[in-house]
Amino acid sequence: MKNICKDCGKCCIETEMLLSSKDIARIKKNNPKHLKITSFIRRTEEGFNQLINVKGYCVFFDSAAKLCTIYDVRPQGCRFYPLIYDPDKGHCTLDQDCPRPEVFYPNKNYQMQTCKKIVRFLENQVLFTKL
Repeated sequence: MKNICKDCGKCCIETEMLLSSKDIARIKKNNPKHLKITSFIRRTEEGFNQLINVKGYCVFFDSAAKLCTIYDVRPQGCRFYPLIYDPDKGHCTLDQDCPRPEVFYPNKNYQMQTCKKIVRFLENQVLFTKL
């Protein structure tokens, strides 16, 4: 998919993006061999893997160019964005920080289909793959 997030980056500010072991492996495989996992992952208090922020942005965000430096291998949660799952409410919602949600999710049916994928992803790849 073409990078339709070009010249934005609002979702990369103070990200709380959870990572699956597949995300971590894909990022590591497609970046320089000297990239250490500890340079882009932090462990949450709950034991989940999460992207690190540097100077208020995702570690992989180039703030000067306003582009993700790993867009083609970005985490699955970034691919689902701006649709996010709210565990407290038990449903998905479009993140209000995204200025172009309709580009990604033009209708409710597509949102509902993707929400099911998000829940499966969280259950099968994130919740059971703590460090």
